[in-house]
Amino acid sequence: SRRDALRALAGLGLLGGGLWLGASSPLGESLLADLSTGVGERDDFNLADGSRLSLNANSAVDLHFNSQQRLVILRRGELVIQVAPDARRPLRVRTAEGEVQALGTRFLVSQESAASRVVVLEHAVETQLFNGTTLALQEGQSALLYPRQIVPQAGDQHYRAEWLNGRLNVLDDSLAQVVDALRPYTRGLVRVAPEVRGLRVQGVYPLNDPDRAYTALAETLPIRVDRYSPWLTLIRPA
Repeated sequence: SRRDALRALAGLGLLGGGLWLGASSPLGESLLADLSTGVGERDDFNLADGSRLSLNANSAVDLHFNSQQRLVILRRGELVIQVAPDARRPLRVRTAEGEVQALGTRFLVSQESAASRVVVLEHAVETQLFNGTTLALQEGQSALLYPRQIVPQAGDQHYRAEWLNGRLNVLDDSLAQVVDALRPYTRGLVRVAPEVRGLRVQGVYPLNDPDRAYTALAETLPIRVDRYSPWLTLIRPA
């Protein structure tokens, strides 16, 4: 695969020095990933086992499929997967905190800054941390996977998959969380002042037009959005 070829070159030192960006950087992850999307780009993929994978903007995954396993490693971003049934090889999605396992189901996984978010869109999954903690989730249920605990989330969380339709549906998230969801669609840096990070937000925002989304936030919250260039946006108290 492209990922294996690039890693082999890196091991030989052919991509050393200033040319080697590192696998942990966003660009490095995209270069090394089996499947990835760029800023503002969503994409759908048909996997070899018949599963259907959708990637949100600025996301990257590795695939490890063979006769013994079906493993999707989420390196960055967010996915929704419709899993093809295979009782011998349960499909697993691995994040920085743990794994999500399903047989035939549809679910969302998001790699966030301090946790992984799992939302079951159809049927059921089992979540497991690397420390062995497990929690089964049914359709409509959601949980945040932290390194040491799994925290169930209240209410039906289906709306978090609305990015598939180009919409960011927010019921009661902080401004910081909303900006994090818009960042994969925004070129350049977006900085949020500490004083306004915790403001609560509700609404529906267009992912394909992030400038309009930031304008709508400024119209409904006590904030100002200053764009100093296409590459720098500052959000601060009004």
